[in-house]
Amino acid sequence: MIQSIDRALRVLDLLKDHHFGLGVTELSHRLGVAKSTVHRILSSMEDHGYVRQEPNNGNYRLGLKFLEMQQYVLKQMEITAIARPFLDDLSREANEIVHLVEQQDFEVVYLDKVEHHSNTIRIYSRIGRRAPMHCTGVGKVLLSHLTDSKLEHYFQNVTSRKKFTEHTLTTKIEIKDAITRIKDLGYSVDNEEHERGIRCVAAPVFNHLGEVNHGVSVTGPLDRMDDQRLEEVIGLLTATCGRISKELGYQ
Repeated sequence: MIQSIDRALRVLDLLKDHHFGLGVTELSHRLGVAKSTVHRILSSMEDHGYVRQEPNNGNYRLGLKFLEMQQYVLKQMEITAIARPFLDDLSREANEIVHLVEQQDFEVVYLDKVEHHSNTIRIYSRIGRRAPMHCTGVGKVLLSHLTDSKLEHYFQNVTSRKKFTEHTLTTKIEIKDAITRIKDLGYSVDNEEHERGIRCVAAPVFNHLGEVNHGVSVTGPLDRMDDQRLEEVIGLLTATCGRISKELGYQ
């Protein structure tokens, strides 16, 4: 990456984590670069609206340009608008947390989350957050729809697969065996593989080309998601994914 761009992005990453902003000296210290360099970066980004300087203390904060950019990003995320009514219905019917995710760089990214009002559990997920593919229901279902070459590319590039619980699948053989079962069933189950006490079932969403880049999951506590309830939820989930896929043009 070009050094100046890398430094500018690192500045933005630091500012997003500090609501009251940071000054030139503090940024210089954290980045390990000269204050004059930091000042040039900030001045350029301020000219374009990506940062703004507080008049009372001189600290820099993220600028309003990001609100404008957010609107463009949201407009481009058409699938969230299409899927949301179906996710709402699924969450009400299942009375559990529902997620819509996308595969990016061999990780899953949570695009949307619907939580029924009577649900009391709190889990890892958050919109925009990333999670591994090997230990999540949606991750495994997306892995099952990769081509053979892309799946091999995944194993070559994601060599460190963390074991979150005693149930987490980490070896290539374990994951490939799971993928074979998922292909046969058409859905994936996460049995406490990412978080203890949490069970999840996930299914794929097909686009108009028959490709799978997204998945939907239903997540709940193990004591509610017993085998009988899981079968009921699977029916609701697969029907929902079918409806979303149809809306996206899948035949």
